[in-house]
Amino acid sequence: MTKYGLIVRLALVLVVSTFIFSMLYAKLYHDHIVERELRRSNTIIGQIGQTVSSSSSIATYLNDKDLAVEVINGLVSNDVISSAAIKSEEKWLAQSVGFKPQNATIIKLNHPFLLSEIVGEVYIQPNSVFIEQSARDIARSSVQTLLVVIIPILIIFTVVTHFIVTKPLSNLSSQIAKVIPGTPLNLIVPKGHESSEIGDIASNTNQLIAKTASMFEQERQLRADIEVLEKRFRLMFERSSSPTLLVKDKGEVILANDAACDLLTGMAIDLDEYFPESFGRYCKTPDILYTFTEHTLELNQPTQSEFEFINPMTDQPVWLSVIMLRVESSGQFYLQVFLSDITLRKTVFQELSKKANRDKLTGLYNRHGTEIKINEWLDNETPFSLFIIDLDEFKPINDIYGHNAGDAMLKHIATQISTQVREQDVVCRWGGDEFLIALHCAKNEKLQRIAENLLEAINTEMIWQTPEGKALPLRVGASIGIASYPRDAVELSQLIECADVAMYTVKKDKKNAFQFYSLSA
Repeated sequence: MTKYGLIVRLALVLVVSTFIFSMLYAKLYHDHIVERELRRSNTIIGQIGQTVSSSSSIATYLNDKDLAVEVINGLVSNDVISSAAIKSEEKWLAQSVGFKPQNATIIKLNHPFLLSEIVGEVYIQPNSVFIEQSARDIARSSVQTLLVVIIPILIIFTVVTHFIVTKPLSNLSSQIAKVIPGTPLNLIVPKGHESSEIGDIASNTNQLIAKTASMFEQERQLRADIEVLEKRFRLMFERSSSPTLLVKDKGEVILANDAACDLLTGMAIDLDEYFPESFGRYCKTPDILYTFTEHTLELNQPTQSEFEFINPMTDQPVWLSVIMLRVESSGQFYLQVFLSDITLRKTVFQELSKKANRDKLTGLYNRHGTEIKINEWLDNETPFSLFIIDLDEFKPINDIYGHNAGDAMLKHIATQISTQVREQDVVCRWGGDEFLIALHCAKNEKLQRIAENLLEAINTEMIWQTPEGKALPLRVGASIGIASYPRDAVELSQLIECADVAMYTVKKDKKNAFQFYSLSA
């Protein structure tokens, strides 16, 4: 039991309360006793006064001082009277020591024979000090009696409270102190308190301990499940061969698996920088990448796109497939970014596309690739002109010097034609010794200059090394037919037919020249 224990504090409160109550009771009882004693003293004084009034009347009537003194001495011998005096009509007959007329009780003295006639007065001064002391003694005695009764009651109450309240509570407290969080433990209800408030406290505490133990068990199980899931996630995330990033909506990269680190380190992309700016620095289309990221943050669905990057460490193109998914956790938005290096697939696709759309011998567009490009122009209604070029005197080179010489001449012509057009123009080996050019120009004056330059370039001789080691100059001419979209036709097949008509007109007439298509041709 400590100095701050419940029973100590309860006893202290009771003692202080009893002391205050006793003091208050003594004060109130003292005042009551004083008032009562004063009233009783006044009554006694009145009775004494009436008793001595006959003797006092005779002493006054006869002016007998000795009798008056004797009466006064008899009065002051009473404890409740402090002083007294007798006064006739003419003078004071007798006074006790210390008499003062103030606050004295005055009794009128009648004539001994004529009762209606007043012959003097008796002055009696109450002994207030004696009366007060008597009242104090009575009050003290009453308080002492009260304390004699109350103190044993307090002691009994304190002891009973200790055994009924504080000791059971202390027992419960000791049991609770031994409780280990998460372990089941039932508190023992103190004997005799099965139905009391202390018993309710024990029962409710047992329920609380049971619920707490259950919650702890659930939390332990949940923590174990989370640890298992976390290990699986980390195993899946960190060892995944697919580069994966977890990015805050503001762009901070907070997670990156090993595959992502390896890929991005090889591309000199710093993961400490914000996404997608760190990627955009090396992306060929950064604006599209930024828009793609913003679009993903606005949508709650996966988005996918492919972007070409330039690796600053090798200056080689790198193609990445980027899949983004917006996720939310605790009110915070994140981006899951899945990367895939598709450079090899893109390279193979470009090679296949090249093989499908390019002529193997000359490297120019083939018929299939040309039709795709020109149909795009037609879909966009872009004006352009078409040149059909058929070589003159090519067959004798094949017949005389062989197919190798013919192939060399075709490569020579392809090079010569390519030097006369722009990069955005289409140059095609249409088939055999026939070439096609499509360019964004529809004015005859400019087309005429281009045709003249083409003829001059085609007429440039090629030096052929024979198997015998001889260097022979070989030369061909060309017949060129020109048609324009949309002036001459609006469909590709019709436009080629128009250019063919113009080309065959040259073939028939003079060769090694060019001709614009016209309805009169």
